Parts: sequence; C-alpha cells; structure tokens
Amino acid sequence: MNERRFDERRRRDEAGLIAIDEHTTLPCIVYDISASGVRLTLPETALVPETFILHSACIEGIEVCRVVWRGDETIGATFNRASA
Repeated sequence: MNERRFDERRRRDEAGLIAIDEHTTLPCIVYDISASGVRLTLPETALVPETFILHSACIEGIEVCRVVWRGDETIGATFNRASA
C-alpha cells in the first residue's frame, strides 16, 4: 500500500468537538494528528459537512478542516491553513 501522507501522524485518542454551525456540535475522538491533518472517529460521519471547525485539547485553539476521505465511523481531514 502506498503511503499518501506528507507528515508523520501521532496517535492521540483525545476528545474533540466538530462544529457543524453556530448551534450544533458533534463529539468525536481525535484518533491521530499531523502537522497537516487529522483522523477522527465518530458514530455518524455522514452528519459532518465537507468543511468544518474542530476543537480539541490536542490542538492549539481551533482548526478549520476539509474532509479528504470518509468511512462509516472515521474521517480523514486536512487543515485549511493559509499559506504564508
């Protein structure tokens, strides 16, 4: 299998929240994280939009994320950071 990740991932297993809009959040587990993205687990990935806000103690502040792939209970996402 070809490795498609650019950055090394670190296992976290920490609680997080996915903000769907200003009134709705979904609890998730930050399974692993890298400098460029994250893998999340939650019961219903279909509820997560293509772009969302992630908050967790394992990241500084919040991150705007974009879904790259999705399974039934797992999402892989990249961080939408502006290039300097």
